[in-house]
Amino acid sequence: MLSKPTLRRFAVNVASLFSVQVANFLLPILTVPYVVRIIGPDKLGLLNFSLAYIAYFTLLINYGFEMAAVRAIAANRFDKAVVDKIFSEVLAGKVLLWILSSVIFGFVTYLNPQFREHAWLHVCTYITTIAMVLSPFWVYQAMEDLSRVAVFNLVVKVLVTASVFLFIRQANDYIYQNLSLSVSQVAINVVALSIAIKRFKITFAWPSVARLINRFKEDSTLFFSSVMITIYASSTVFFLGLLSTSYQVGIFSAGTRLEGIARSFVALALNQAFFPIVANAFGKGRENGLRLVQTAFLPLIGLMMLITIGLWIIAPYFVNLFYGAAFADAIPVLRIVAFLPIIIGASNLLGMHTMLNLRMDKAFFAITAIGSVVGLLLNVWLIKGYGYTGAAYAWVLAELYIMLAMFGYLWFKGIRLIQRETIREAIDFGRARMGKRSSRFKV
Repeated sequence: MLSKPTLRRFAVNVASLFSVQVANFLLPILTVPYVVRIIGPDKLGLLNFSLAYIAYFTLLINYGFEMAAVRAIAANRFDKAVVDKIFSEVLAGKVLLWILSSVIFGFVTYLNPQFREHAWLHVCTYITTIAMVLSPFWVYQAMEDLSRVAVFNLVVKVLVTASVFLFIRQANDYIYQNLSLSVSQVAINVVALSIAIKRFKITFAWPSVARLINRFKEDSTLFFSSVMITIYASSTVFFLGLLSTSYQVGIFSAGTRLEGIARSFVALALNQAFFPIVANAFGKGRENGLRLVQTAFLPLIGLMMLITIGLWIIAPYFVNLFYGAAFADAIPVLRIVAFLPIIIGASNLLGMHTMLNLRMDKAFFAITAIGSVVGLLLNVWLIKGYGYTGAAYAWVLAELYIMLAMFGYLWFKGIRLIQRETIREAIDFGRARMGKRSSRFKV
């Protein structure tokens, strides 16, 4: 079981990130109904298509550095030399990849007529890649100091919300939505990076060519795994934009928004707070890490299941209230993707928390690579035949394959994340916590 200091730190981090997700939910309630009624489904589709396009460059710049760095620093967070070395290599690697991606972005956007038509929108969205280079949140995550991340993210949301009401007054102002998001993220990340360097006493030194090459080699498996994940998950909007219309993209984006927010309440908060703890536990021994994941598995899956049921029930009420009658077609999309929280939650625990911490990087890559091919084929086939609902089914089926494949691989390796002992421990732990809480209210 978790020690009291670890549990306390975990609870603080989860509470901090939970507050961010509350802001992610509440602030759009103010802005989204206002924006979508001004710009309509078509412009909303253009905004999300641009985000999906730039996501490929963000993926290249990140290269899997952050996940590998969190894993390494979490196990050596008190070794300043190791922290300085990893920080310098990651930041330098991101700068070099940003230069490369900028060149590619310029050529692709100019040479492709479909991209060139909305070049200014894509440029505004591309500014966010600078924020990716400067992002220090992986450092805070590795150091298990996520309360500041919550504050930084909250400031970004407030700035974006204010700018939406200030700049978007007519349909052609839609471009300011992505521009305000990009500029806000860059500004906050500059501040967050400077604070991280001072707080953790990090010294940056440009690494040698040999060290950079070694860093790229070490993280290449995670990079290609991230590419595969993006192909079957994030590329749905991109392919929908290429194979259909901006209206279809707008409907799909509207239908998936609540699911994304709801899933992030648990998936983002617990994954960001939980991953370094699990990495640290695996650093102390294989059995320690496995026991921690086994204990947390069923409670987290149960929470995800409640989210899935809730999403399916409130889908028609949410879409009508949040987006209006023009987005009624988004209701079936939301009900289809409502199954994603439980599927992705399970695959995160199986893959990111277990397989990667057990250094099963190659198997993780193989599973996601096959999943990307499955997702790509499903996208092309189902989008052409069923449009936005086909895109939703393709996403769910690809994620389901990934989850089952990871479960099957771990089972083949003799790793059981669901065991009677850990179920009993989780139940006893929950009862003990509930008992302590109830005793406080007794007179």
